[in-house]
Parts: sequence; structure tokens; C-alpha cells
Amino acid sequence: MSALEISEGQFGVFAVVKLWPKIKTAEDECIARLKASAQQLGLECVEVHANGERLDRPGVFVSRNNVDFVIHLHYDTPKLYDAFSFVALWNPLQFYHEWGYTRTSRNLTTHDDFLSCSSQSADDHVTRMIRNDSNHLAPHFALYHSMPDAAHPPGLGDFKLFYAGINWEAIGRGKSRHQDVLKQLDDTGLLRIYGPEIFQEVRVWEGYKSYVREIPFDGVSMIGEIASAGIALVLSSQAHKDAGLMSNRLFESIAAGALIICDENPFAKKNFGDSLLYIDGRLPAEKMVAQIVNHQKWAVANPERALAMAAKAQEIFREKFILNENLRAIYKGLPARKKAIAAKQGSAAADGFGVRANFLMPVYSDEVLENHCKSIDSQDYHNLSPVLVVDRGLTVAQRRNVAQILAKCARHVELLEIDFYNTSEIKSASTPKPLGEVIQELLALAARDDAFMLVAPNESIFSNHVSVLAHALARDPGAKCVASAAVLQRGDAPIHGIHEVLDYGHVDREGPIGFGRFLFRKSTVPQDIGIAMPYMNARSLALLVGNDEFVQQMPATIFIDLNAIYPEPGRTDVLEGKIIEEYCPDSLRIKAGFGPKPVLTAACHHVKHEPAVARVSVGQFLRLLRDRRWVGQQFREIRVHGLGARLRIFRKAFGL
Repeated sequence: MSALEISEGQFGVFAVVKLWPKIKTAEDECIARLKASAQQLGLECVEVHANGERLDRPGVFVSRNNVDFVIHLHYDTPKLYDAFSFVALWNPLQFYHEWGYTRTSRNLTTHDDFLSCSSQSADDHVTRMIRNDSNHLAPHFALYHSMPDAAHPPGLGDFKLFYAGINWEAIGRGKSRHQDVLKQLDDTGLLRIYGPEIFQEVRVWEGYKSYVREIPFDGVSMIGEIASAGIALVLSSQAHKDAGLMSNRLFESIAAGALIICDENPFAKKNFGDSLLYIDGRLPAEKMVAQIVNHQKWAVANPERALAMAAKAQEIFREKFILNENLRAIYKGLPARKKAIAAKQGSAAADGFGVRANFLMPVYSDEVLENHCKSIDSQDYHNLSPVLVVDRGLTVAQRRNVAQILAKCARHVELLEIDFYNTSEIKSASTPKPLGEVIQELLALAARDDAFMLVAPNESIFSNHVSVLAHALARDPGAKCVASAAVLQRGDAPIHGIHEVLDYGHVDREGPIGFGRFLFRKSTVPQDIGIAMPYMNARSLALLVGNDEFVQQMPATIFIDLNAIYPEPGRTDVLEGKIIEEYCPDSLRIKAGFGPKPVLTAACHHVKHEPAVARVSVGQFLRLLRDRRWVGQQFREIRVHGLGARLRIFRKAFGL
């Protein structure tokens, strides 16, 4: 296999997200094969956590400066790293409903682009969501959960039927037609079953004479066992059939050179035609078993014809479905694809659209200073005037540190000193000014700029953040304000979704709106803003957001640290609500973005919070752990609401 020739500016390195590094999952098999394919092409594939931190180099994060792109294989988390990101469209639509449709679907659209596996319904799902969005294009590249290339020549092995999976019936997930088929085949002596011996503390294949053993998710062991058996039984779930999606078992089996017995999944018939043998999965189990057994007998009686079918399937497979060719196409076409996305996002008017970005540091902090400089230096928008806004009360040493850090910035950064505090002769008695007073002063200094923004000390932004907002404002002359979605971060807690519900009716410490997500057109700021802004604090930007002239954007390009809320809501909160009612009541209308719509209570416009949770004793909890149905329900709840939400429920249950 010849090495891939990469384009100028590419690193020859890409990353793949491993969501559950401590658990062995089917994704491990896919990742192992991506790494093998990368090696064959002279590329490097690195594994990263959901936040972009490398598994092999803790503390090192991928970015647009060290990888060409990141591949995300799952819908449970959004894009959480500052690099070009693909998400694989490998799952049936039903899975999104089982895991929480709106949350998981919205996670897909936080990525920059999509990787199709030739499922019309999966591609249409994401295309519907982005049809009116200027930051995305419909899926173009393909990536299949496949193999780097064919691994074995066509062969019929021991003429046995290979099957791999989990007996879901054993753990109370309901009875499937596949299970009835496997039970009947178990008595024929033709079947070899592989899969986990123990799952959720249950021996899931207990009682099956055909069960052999568990196969490690190493990317190669499965292929060897399929080749040894010689005939692969490839059965799809109803969800996969409805979506026209195949599991990786079809690709593995063809790569192993085996003869395939497949059900009526439309993907198989459309792409592989008469190179596979088929059964009708709609028939009763005993008739399906009869079809399978007859196919096996035919292969034994006609080995040359069976081998010719396997060879034809492998020929089709190598033309379109191997990972080596998928990755070649992505690398070759990526520069043009990025230009096409930028062309859709961009506006000629944005080239001269000046943005003044105020990065606030009311209290000196090395961490805040470095984070702000990192955000500033990363921006790919050229017509940007960054300003570091600090308090006049900095010490000499602090001023020296600021000057040294700013001198290292790749961009010129203006240093602006203002009063964040009401001064007092007793230094400890100084109190913070309302943030609105600071904003009023900054507005006056932005008179010559087209647009301005504020980045709070607890916020950091992706490299395309200003670009996304500036192009959106330039595209829509009638918009006075645009906003991105945000990622709310609390230490190392898992993140399963994004934040885009904007509700200025109250201050929500668990879901703050933030500041840096907004970009305002300076010419639309009311002339009389001074009669209201100086009296505002945590909800200051409500006076500028408005309603009908406000446009939300799909990318989630800003992080807000929940462990460092800014500003602290104070005694002015009630006053702020009244000022908003009087000055710009439209700002109190909830803006829900593209994600879950807020559930309103009958009494007010606040977002409804989680219901009360019954307290549970340790003894009760231990008894629940022995209840398979209860354990299964917890997995379903995690799928629907995310792990973080479920952990909050547990904490409340134990009074933690």
C-alpha cells in the first residue's frame, strides 16, 4: 500500500474520539481499524477523549495546529475541541429517540462536517437540521465502519455459521426474532456464537451449546474467527433495516473472505446485489432457519460457486467500502471542502467588518490572562481589534506580568484600564461596580467599530468564534445581534449537550447565558442606552439583545466555566428585571435556538427545573443493584438524558 500524498498545510495526523476509554465497546474495534488504515497510508491516527485530550499524552490537546481533523463516532457528546471535526452518521434514527432525540441530534450539528455511510435516512436527518444554516453543507465524504482492506482471500473455512452479538433477552431487554432463530440453529451443530460471556453480571449465552468465547475488540481477532468459520450470518435490527444501514459485521465478513447470509436489509441488496445469499427476516423463525440451513447445504455442495460469490462481494467491497479509500478521498478533498464551507458561511461584506472584542479581567489572574491571550491568538478572523480590559488598581508586578504576556501575543492587543470597583479609602471596603457601568464605558470607546463583543473572565472561545459571528452579522444587515451556542463546563464533569436557551427572566447559576457568545452591531445600540445600562449587572446584555432582530447560530464555539460564575448576581437582580420590563420587554421572551425547547411553568416564564427526587438509603440502593430491570432502566435513562443528568439525580437521592 503506497503512502498517501498530503496537501500543503496538512499534518498527516488525524484524531478519533474514544468516549469510553475504560470500557470495551464496539467503537474500540472501529478505532483500531482506523489506526491500522492510517498506518498503511503513512498517516497517524491518535485517540482522544471527548474534550480533545490525547489518551497517550495526558495534558496535550488536539487543535487546528496539530491535527488535520477529528472524527467523532457517537452522538452522545457535542464537539468539545478546537479543531475541524467530522461526525460519523452511523446510527439509525431510532437510536437518537432512545438516547434523547433533540439533545443527541443537536450534538451532530455542533461539528463542522459529516461522514456518510450511504444511508439516505441518516443523511436526510442531518440535512433537514442544517437546511437553513449557513455554517454547514450536506454530507459529502463517506466513511464506513469497515476494514482498511480485504484481510483474507475468499474461503469457506469449516462451512460453519459465524454469529457475534449479545443475547439481550437474557438481561431483560425483550425477546427478538433473532434469538428464536439462534435457539433453533443451536441444535443443528452448524452455528458458532461469539460475544461477551458476562454482560451486566449475567452470563448472556448460558445454555447455548454453540457459544464459543468472547472476542477482543482489537480490530483483527474477529476477522480470523469469521474466516475460520467460513460462512457469516449477518442479521440486522429492525432499526438498521428501516434506516438502510448495515452494522460493521457485513464489512468484517466480506473482508474475511467469507460467504455472507444476510437478511433483507436494503443496504446489502442495493450495494452487493447477488454476491450475497439472502433470507427473509419477516418470516417466522422456523422458516428463516430453513432458509439458512439450505444456504449452508448449498455452499457445501457448490463450493466453487460459493467462492465466486465471496470473491465478487470482496471486489465490490474494495472498490468503495474499505477504509483506505475512504481516508484517501477525505484527505484529497478536504482543502476544497473547507473552502466550500467557508464560502457558504462567508460574506464579502465581512472582509471590512471591524470587530472590537473586549476581554474582561476585573481581578488579576494568571490563568484568566493566559486563557484570554490564547483565545485572542487563535482567532482566524482578521479584522479583529482585541482589547484586554483590566482594573486600574493593578499592582506594579501585575502590570509587568500583563505587559510580558501581551508582548508574546501574535496579535496586537490594546490594554485598557478602567474602574471595575467603587473605590474607598479602606481598600477592603471597595465594592464591584455594576457590570452595566463598565459596559456603558466600553460602548463609548467602540464608536468607530462595526461590532463589539465582551468575553468574560470565565469564558474561552474557539478559533472560529468571531468568524462565525462576524460573517452572520454581515450576511444579515437587518440583524442587530447574533449569538453562538455555548458549552457549559464544570471541572472534569462529562458534557452531553450544549446550551442555547436564552432566558433573561432570571439568573440561572447552573445555566448562565454568558457574554462572549454575543456579537452586537454598534450602529443599532440605542442612543438612550445610558438611562438603563449603568444600573444593570448580571443581565446587562438583555438591553442589547432584543428579539426580532436577534439571530442565533448553530456552532457551539464558546466555553463557560460554571465554577467561576461572572458576575456574581447581587441585590440588583430584582431591579434588573424591572429595568428590562421597562426598557426592552421583548428581551424577556425566551429564545430557544435549535435545540430542546424549554418547558414553561404555568406561573412564570422560567425554565422548569428537574422534578423532586425521593431519598434513598444505602440499603435500598444495594437492593436495587440486584434488580436487573432497575439496572437496565438506569442505562436507558443515561441514554435519554446523559450521564451527567443521571448522576445529579443520584446525588439528590443520597442527599449529597
